[in-house]
Amino acid sequence: MKEQKHLTGILRLTRGGYGFVEPDEIGRDHIYVPHDCLGGALPGDRVEVVLQRSHDPLRPVGKVVAIKERGRSRFVAYFLSNGMAKPEDDRNPYIFEVEKAVKAAKPGMKVLFEISRFPSEGRKPAGCIVEALGPAGAPDTETAAILANYDVPLVFPAEVKREARAMARPIAAAEYERRLDLRQLATFTIDPDDARDYDDALSCEDRPDGTIVVGVHIADVSHYVQPGSCLDKEARRRSTSIYLPERVIPMLPEELANDICSLRPGEARLTKTVFLRYDTAGRRLDYAIHRSVIRSRKRFTYRQVTALLAGKRRPAAHVVPLLSSLRRLHELAQCLRQQRIARGSVELDLPDFKVILDDSGNAVRLERCEHDFSHQLVEEFMLAANQAVAEWCFDNRMPVLYRVHEPPLEDDLLDLAHFMRACGYACTLPLRRERLNEILRACRGKPEEHAIHLAALKSFPQAVYDPRGDIGHYALNFARYLHFTSPIRRYPDLHLHQMLDAAFWPRNHRLPQRLRRPLLHDGDSLKFLGQLASRQERLAMKVEEEVKDFRGLEILNRSGKKVFNAVVTGIKDFGIFVEIEDYFVEGLLPRQMLASKGFGSREEMPGHRAPSLAGRRQPKPGFYLGQVVRVRIRHIDLAARRCEMEFLGLSTAPHK
Repeated sequence: MKEQKHLTGILRLTRGGYGFVEPDEIGRDHIYVPHDCLGGALPGDRVEVVLQRSHDPLRPVGKVVAIKERGRSRFVAYFLSNGMAKPEDDRNPYIFEVEKAVKAAKPGMKVLFEISRFPSEGRKPAGCIVEALGPAGAPDTETAAILANYDVPLVFPAEVKREARAMARPIAAAEYERRLDLRQLATFTIDPDDARDYDDALSCEDRPDGTIVVGVHIADVSHYVQPGSCLDKEARRRSTSIYLPERVIPMLPEELANDICSLRPGEARLTKTVFLRYDTAGRRLDYAIHRSVIRSRKRFTYRQVTALLAGKRRPAAHVVPLLSSLRRLHELAQCLRQQRIARGSVELDLPDFKVILDDSGNAVRLERCEHDFSHQLVEEFMLAANQAVAEWCFDNRMPVLYRVHEPPLEDDLLDLAHFMRACGYACTLPLRRERLNEILRACRGKPEEHAIHLAALKSFPQAVYDPRGDIGHYALNFARYLHFTSPIRRYPDLHLHQMLDAAFWPRNHRLPQRLRRPLLHDGDSLKFLGQLASRQERLAMKVEEEVKDFRGLEILNRSGKKVFNAVVTGIKDFGIFVEIEDYFVEGLLPRQMLASKGFGSREEMPGHRAPSLAGRRQPKPGFYLGQVVRVRIRHIDLAARRCEMEFLGLSTAPHK
């Protein structure tokens, strides 16, 4: 008798009631699990499956025989009037028995349910309602549900708060002595109107020899967050701040993030400074990294800088002395940007938006995020500082996390090249970065622009944190790159600052050009830290996107409009995903709906129609990324955060 094959992996469930197991064994196909073979497993559980006999050799089938590890014990659910709770996620097939509930929980609410008895043969899962999230469909409720689904920590532990409060004290005199005192230097911050923390400042000085010295001053968070402290452990666990329309879920307590580490104008603040010296052609001549202390002169917003540099705003008297620095930085930033793009840095132009709330916290409109020259001014010098610190760390074999962006896979570049050819742009294979950039620039302002930029983004891998410094950053075309400039909101930046602290000589505020001996660090733990930070970054992005998507749905529901243009954002065998223009609401158009209109849920190139074969019908037309279609809103379910759409046909309008 042939021995049965056992495998372990993570269980994912579908709305059809069946599941798939993602095997731990790399390279193995997902294993289909019928609904009657789940063995009491819940979504996200790590399970052991035994492979069953299958009629399709390309579709392995399994049965759950053991639950190795529960993925989670808390679920967002609807509190039902019969004293039961139904999971919010309709892929979860179980109904929960409520043994106990907090007083605030009422039938019809969304609640946070904790399982005390997991499902077994013949028995439903049971447990307690530990938190009432609020009426289903209400904005506060849905935000709370999204945060609970991703297990986002909202409250800092008591010991972390105590450490943070203990740090809120004046800077000691001895600390000034071991730092470069830059309090008389004209520094300033430039941030969005609604920025909650200010962790970077700029300065600019013209030297008698004609060179320009730009100072990039970054909040010295590591002075307050020591390695191994409670603050450090909590920051590592969170890894990143999460930015929602109505609030921030910070990586660090407010006492640090919004007070002693925030570079507020008129207050002395501890910083790490990177001085970048350029010639008049914008070539970097050298750089230096210091422990420093600054006092910001002014908090600018991007809007203010844009108006000042465009001559549309009359400067106040206290701003006049800073105008020459702003203009000099603007000119140099544009020069650096042009050089960076000329060297092959990839610039994708895809729309982003922010949610505008009224005083009651209701979403009233979506506003496109601008990326004008005031944003570019800050961006270029942050990139330059990150690059300089990365070079120093690599040359000195510092054990730090680099920001790594690997080149696209050959097959993905091949598909992208075919797509660009179908859009009318000649390109040879393999697709080189130089030609990619030429096409991205050539299509600007044309109907196919969004489709090409979206296809290029989909072909790129995600950037990650990794201790290997020799991989570089594909999109930026930097040989060495890391994140140094945001230690208030990103743990890799904070960890880097902690490592730099260990490299400073005790009585010297400047980092040496060369370390006498390399610093030691456990390579496996650093690799794990990079994986954790990358994973938490993706989680934060999902949370932010889901909250913004719900807010867009809220605004769309209030608009009363029914028919829209929508852009194709994903193509699967079960249907296509589309996003409604101006509202950024995504929905699925199922394969059956498309077929009823004479279309297939397959990917094809722009302008391409498959040739009819002798004796066979011509294949139904498919879709391509970035294509614009017409849809009608059938139903908006705010509680399910879902929009049902009807496919009306293709649109002749280009994407906005």
